Amino acid sequence: MAAPVFQMLPAAGPLRLASDATSDPMAFHVGVQASGMFLRLIAVGPDCAPPGEAAPTIELRTELGEFAVVPRSPEEISIHDETLFEVGTASCSRQPRDVFLVKLDIFKSADRPWHVRITNNAPKELSFVWVVSDLEEDTLQPRISMERSHERRAPSGAPMADIRVDIGNVGPGPLNLTNAAGTDMGVGFTLDEVTPTIPPNACGHLVIKVAPITHPPFGGPARLSTDFVLKCNARDEEEKTLHLTRSEKIEKESKDGKETKDKDGKEGKDKEHKDTPHELMMVPGPFPRPVGPVPAWASTDSSHVHFIPPELRPDLSTSALAHEDQEP
Repeated sequence: MAAPVFQMLPAAGPLRLASDATSDPMAFHVGVQASGMFLRLIAVGPDCAPPGEAAPTIELRTELGEFAVVPRSPEEISIHDETLFEVGTASCSRQPRDVFLVKLDIFKSADRPWHVRITNNAPKELSFVWVVSDLEEDTLQPRISMERSHERRAPSGAPMADIRVDIGNVGPGPLNLTNAAGTDMGVGFTLDEVTPTIPPNACGHLVIKVAPITHPPFGGPARLSTDFVLKCNARDEEEKTLHLTRSEKIEKESKDGKETKDKDGKEGKDKEHKDTPHELMMVPGPFPRPVGPVPAWASTDSSHVHFIPPELRPDLSTSALAHEDQEP
């Protein structure tokens, strides 16, 4: 027996379509032994609630055949390949919360690509996600939409704010979260609140407590990170993984304060050099009175003297300094 076929599309995330816009053909796989397939599509609104707008137009084709518009059940449409041979029939039913189930019966099995094309008939932009499987119950899959990376920063020992994670379910099946409140998420994070069940086209939330950071005795600022995988029925491992970080915020001196400090320090140093005589011009005092007459150039009343007596000074009468006062 062949393994069930399961595909969550688009792989890169919900398809956004403006009003009256039509998507490109989007491929999905049908196994060679498949006698039927189910495609469950959700029209996602922007406000965590079913948009309640006109149903989208859903078209199917096989390989190079023509697209056929899938009608609302109990009507059905025949689908032909490129040789106009009938390979199957399809019909669609609208379900609660703007979910649409397409049932595809296949008459001619073949390992070939099929394509779906969607037109948004709502007067506003909507997003679309769909699940394809050969088992109807397997298409009841949730899809998580949330901000996955969160960080809190505070000085060492200071309280840290809780983290609130809003979770949207953009898949066509209910999202069941089984993590219990009080779960230790690692490195100082604790799950405090959790919405246990989130229907399609609805939102819930998590609240995560964050412990204060403690500065290590050695090394740089503390930074602790962990990856926490939510326990739920969503299949995509990446979409249900939270990246959590708490780190130490270092209080730095303000730019103005630093500049003022540097400026004051520099000015003080310059002032000191300006007001202080060079060491060669410093003569310690008081001076002992010399024996005999005191030369006119010497004084015991000042600690600043001219260190060259008049008879030893050069003749400046012919120099550019002739008019300078030679006395101190």
